[in-house]
Amino acid sequence: MRLPRHGWTVLEVVIAAVILACAFLPIIRLVDFGSVNTVKISSYSKAARLAQELIEECKHVPFKVYQNNPNYSGLADGQLMDIQPDYYQKTKKSIEEFMNANKQSLRDFGYLAKLRLKRTPFNQIREIWFEVEINWRDRGKKDEANQPQRRVRAGNAVYNSEAM
Repeated sequence: MRLPRHGWTVLEVVIAAVILACAFLPIIRLVDFGSVNTVKISSYSKAARLAQELIEECKHVPFKVYQNNPNYSGLADGQLMDIQPDYYQKTKKSIEEFMNANKQSLRDFGYLAKLRLKRTPFNQIREIWFEVEINWRDRGKKDEANQPQRRVRAGNAVYNSEAM
């Protein structure tokens, strides 16, 4: 007569551990994938916010300031030109803070801020088109040379109701 068995064998414990590990591996990978995408989406939203802030700050500069700026006086109708950094000092500081705070996760960070003037026949500025592009590459586990370039573009125009 055989005695009843109490407990598990080592083989049964090992098999159970392997089954549990196989079950939890996809869940762990899903959490890792989600956190990486959260960082990417966060970078996109911050870049879009900064681009809009830059445009809004430039839109609040009076038209006379743009009209009297010697850099813009000879600008042909529709020609693109860099926006003077003096016109978006607050946003420039925010962009620099963003770059410094994200040095570990972003690289090759840069931005372009351009404007395009539309003039009346009397050489007054009728409207100004602002275009901002912010670009970067993510740092990651993959080969950094193969990381895709991320880009956010924003644009807006302001109309001069006083132009004739």
